Amino acid sequence: MNKLLKILNKYIALLIVSSLFSIVWQYVISDIFASNDFELFNSIKSISKYVDYFIRIIITVLLIFDFKKHKLNHIILTCISALVYPLLGIVILSLLLLEKWKEKASA
Repeated sequence: MNKLLKILNKYIALLIVSSLFSIVWQYVISDIFASNDFELFNSIKSISKYVDYFIRIIITVLLIFDFKKHKLNHIILTCISALVYPLLGIVILSLLLLEKWKEKASA
């Protein structure tokens, strides 16, 4: 279980940073731009979306590296699911790693 936590720490940290940035960004921007300049507000508010997309891409790339490092299957399916919902990709990686280690231990 300790090996799994070492692998998942980077993903957990990225998800926490993404969530905190998104929440803080929305509250700070809505407090600063309480005026009627909606175009500027919407363009600055969209920065959090771009950061979220960037973190999703980072998680997907890290998943690809971990899948190749541990020689797991279903890379494409997991990467597509991680782009849509990053936590799902991380759960799939965890389950496949646990299954591989279980098979290795029983053999």
